[in-house]
Amino acid sequence: MAKRKREAAAKEKVKKRNTREKSQIKALNMEAYEELLIWAKDKGINLNGVEPRRIPGRGMGIVATKPLEEDETILTVPSTTLRTYETVHPSISRALPKDISIHGLLAADLAFDPSPSVKYRQWNTVCPSREDIWDYLPLTWDHQLREFLPRKALELLLKQEAKFEKDWSMVQQSKLLSSGPGQKENKSLEEEECGTLNKGITRDDYLYAWLLVNTRTFYHETPKTKKFNKDDRMVLQPVADLFNHTSYDPSTEEKEGNKKTCSVAFSPTAFTITTTRPYAAGEEVYICYGNHSNDFLLIEYGFLFDENVWDEVCIDDAILPLLDQAQTHSQSQQQQQQPPRKVTRRLNERGKKEPKSQASQQQPPKSPKEILEETGFLGNYNLDPRNPTGCYRTQVALRALSALADSPGPQGEKKFRAFIDYGQDPWEESPEEQAKLNALLAQALKRWSSDVIEKKIRDGLDKLEWREGHEGVVGRECHRGLLSMRWMQVKRMVDRALKELEG
Repeated sequence: MAKRKREAAAKEKVKKRNTREKSQIKALNMEAYEELLIWAKDKGINLNGVEPRRIPGRGMGIVATKPLEEDETILTVPSTTLRTYETVHPSISRALPKDISIHGLLAADLAFDPSPSVKYRQWNTVCPSREDIWDYLPLTWDHQLREFLPRKALELLLKQEAKFEKDWSMVQQSKLLSSGPGQKENKSLEEEECGTLNKGITRDDYLYAWLLVNTRTFYHETPKTKKFNKDDRMVLQPVADLFNHTSYDPSTEEKEGNKKTCSVAFSPTAFTITTTRPYAAGEEVYICYGNHSNDFLLIEYGFLFDENVWDEVCIDDAILPLLDQAQTHSQSQQQQQQPPRKVTRRLNERGKKEPKSQASQQQPPKSPKEILEETGFLGNYNLDPRNPTGCYRTQVALRALSALADSPGPQGEKKFRAFIDYGQDPWEESPEEQAKLNALLAQALKRWSSDVIEKKIRDGLDKLEWREGHEGVVGRECHRGLLSMRWMQVKRMVDRALKELEG
């Protein structure tokens, strides 16, 4: 009994200490934001009727301090305060290959910046901590968790990883990292003037800087940046990067989660954010990072929306098995057919055999999968709130399956190609034909939901051990929470589609 009391008292003591530490961290964070605003004002950055505030359960955001009217400019950031490829110190930019991405260059500027530099100290202080980045961005997670990402999210993650590894490889090959044993470092005059660069950084140090750039840059198109790839037209800017994102589709203004956002604009002299509707005092003010799905938001920014008007889910894992099944059935039928009788060809006047007849040269009928691949419609099938019964590519795949199931061979292919090439759509014109397509998609979605989605959640994530200190723990609890949330969103979208298909 006494032992239990001691354990309970110890736990309570730890809980109070953690609460006290969190309160102290919050206080320090608010002081950092206050210092940022003082610094911003000194640099000519103007906030009108808005300020950074802590949003319960969501970190920091920009909130209206007074009623705002439509078409009010609430933030002006002079171009001289922007952190661009041109502001990177020559001692860093000259040490890197000329073909390194702007993303990689800005990350190097953050990572190797000495001390950090006085110029950006207040700005750097309010950036997310490394712990925050490691909590929410999948690029930092244990690789064993990747099997629990939806297909589209995994594709995005692998592309992101390839970009990072390319940039990191260039940094490794440069003279920015510490010299090898016994090698003397030659400091340039520029290094002497700006201070010693932080040459002892690790891969994780650079990854942290790279992900800060990834999550906090804005698209920046100027006459100079137009010469770059679209992905390289990026800029870091103070205060503006504190605005949170929300999804907005003007065609569905009444839909839940659809919030009209502020407009953003660049001019040669400044970056501005302007309201597009009235705001009440205390209301959070948003901008839109783009029309992005939750898979994209998770990989690029580390968060998900409960309601996202631009969300979509890739259903290749539901549709491709149908195509594989149809292909197997087609091959089986061909094998069961009697082999063609041997045609004896006569000799012509020159003593050569006559050409084979057209019948003897006839190719076996193509499967739906082969035809879809030929026409560029294989894969990338999606459901989204605007098209709960599948995107156009999904409907094309279903029509290929239906056409060749009803008429295997040239007749079925002709019917399908008439739809692709000339827009002739007998399925849409016939309620019975459309009902067949709906039933086909519903069957695929039900099988996928049962065998993959529910199994992945129930037998995968739910059975992983997440107890602190337990051997074999994979990742962190917050990683599991984000993955579970995403799969529940996928399940909800599939359920909506089934309701529409069977309604």
